[in-house]
Amino acid sequence: EPAKVTFSITDGEGNEVRRIVDERRLAGDTKHRFRWDGRDDEGRDVPDGTYRMRVVRRDESRVINSTKEITVDREPPRVELVHATPSVIAPGEPGQNPLVRIRYRGPVNSAPEFRVFRTDDGPPRVVRRLRGDETRSGVWRGGVAAGPDATKPAEDGVYSFTVTVRDRAGNLAVAPTEIPRARITRPRTGVSVRSFTLRGPLDVVPAGSLAHLEVGPFDRSFDFAVSRLGSPQDVVRRGGRIGGAFRVRIPRSTRTGVYLVRVRSGSRRAVWPLSVAGPPQSRRAAGRPRPLVVLPTMTWQGLNPVDDDADGFADTLPSGGSVRLDRLFASGGPPPRFDSETAPLLRYLDRARLAYDLTTDLALARGEGPKLEDAPGLAFAGSALWLPDGLQRRLRDYVAGGGRVGVFGADSFRRAVILGERFLHAPSRRRREDAFGERTELLRTSLSPLSVFQDDLGLFAGLTSFIGEFTEFELSRGLAPGASRVEAAGRETDEPAFIAYELGEGLVIRTGTPQWARELGESRLSVEVPQVTNRIWRLLAGGSG
Repeated sequence: EPAKVTFSITDGEGNEVRRIVDERRLAGDTKHRFRWDGRDDEGRDVPDGTYRMRVVRRDESRVINSTKEITVDREPPRVELVHATPSVIAPGEPGQNPLVRIRYRGPVNSAPEFRVFRTDDGPPRVVRRLRGDETRSGVWRGGVAAGPDATKPAEDGVYSFTVTVRDRAGNLAVAPTEIPRARITRPRTGVSVRSFTLRGPLDVVPAGSLAHLEVGPFDRSFDFAVSRLGSPQDVVRRGGRIGGAFRVRIPRSTRTGVYLVRVRSGSRRAVWPLSVAGPPQSRRAAGRPRPLVVLPTMTWQGLNPVDDDADGFADTLPSGGSVRLDRLFASGGPPPRFDSETAPLLRYLDRARLAYDLTTDLALARGEGPKLEDAPGLAFAGSALWLPDGLQRRLRDYVAGGGRVGVFGADSFRRAVILGERFLHAPSRRRREDAFGERTELLRTSLSPLSVFQDDLGLFAGLTSFIGEFTEFELSRGLAPGASRVEAAGRETDEPAFIAYELGEGLVIRTGTPQWARELGESRLSVEVPQVTNRIWRLLAGGSG
């Protein structure tokens, strides 16, 4: 029957929070629909909690409280990604049909949204969207968007996921966050795409012994060849295998140097730099001291963008994380900065027939291989960005006691790292001074030569006053107390980059640019940089400039 009523919303204690209808006459035998937006009479959001409906008919003093409860819930649901398996896939490769199942913990949705982010080549960006199902999971088959209806295999790289769901109240939540970030994502919730990989040893392999390597990410047939860096025709071993792990015996007669292990399977290629120590008799046959070349393998792995813990982000030392020492190099190698800093120097040493012994910073830190104290001089073949504190102290003591160090890189010996059995971890920030007490500043500029303005050692004797052309410089801003400068060249006379200084009984020579080795390339017309390098080598071997 028709009636004049008041319709309200009440809280859990029976207090009216919103009057929807106030003494309005409503028709009988009719359904009346009203909407409540979760606000009180003042337009404010009511607190989360339980509410009921109340109808009052005052002319009959009748009050009806509904038994049905309304729950106001504005709290987003708790959602977290649990895992994504497998953690390594190779979409687009023959016989590979990956299916990555991404699972989350949280409200059940009929079609939760998953997004796939590429994270290793700039800021994270979405490359694929997909819908899951009521099993709290979704499936990614390794494809990325390539048009409205097509997909193509994802490129080699590191990928992270997010999931978006709603609870019963319609509250939306995204896990781990709207745009994934390192340090927030959990291990085993990301995926790496790797089409063809090669992993090998970082330590020096003695001639006559076995080198252990592994092709991945799945077993396949492949061919391999081992040749000296800079001389692809100088093949010391070749063969073929079916499977992943394989061994290569290095001939006893192999000369000291870096050799490239090249593997091929169909159109895929990968390479690994193998450091080989020649037989002792050949090293003694030269009859003269040989500088010890140090390969910066800790820096190689520190900059290597590989996701160790499958959290969807590459683990590197600049990102503040820990990195494994036995991991492959991204995209099949070679290591970071190898082509620009290390390889050109080693190729030049071979062309110029400048003898050397070989080790790595990892071996020096562990006390393996040639001893630091036995070398007449050290040559760091590239930037040594991270070294353990203990090794940095040994380097300073080595120089103070009469040793000579040449640095063919930049920004070296300024950051510490803890060396574990399998990991590098706890990298420090860049320090104001390097291990030898020098303060420097990095500078990028237009193409400029080094202008010589001090030459006490005669490294530049008989050459033009302008050396090479560079765009990156490491300017010297001050030496350690007691150090005495003996060589200097730079863009300006008050800004030396190339510098040599005596420290204690020893000598430090810093080329002042990471591009020095580039100038040693075979196609370069400049003769100044090679000649200066020859004279540096004579000093490192214990001779005079």
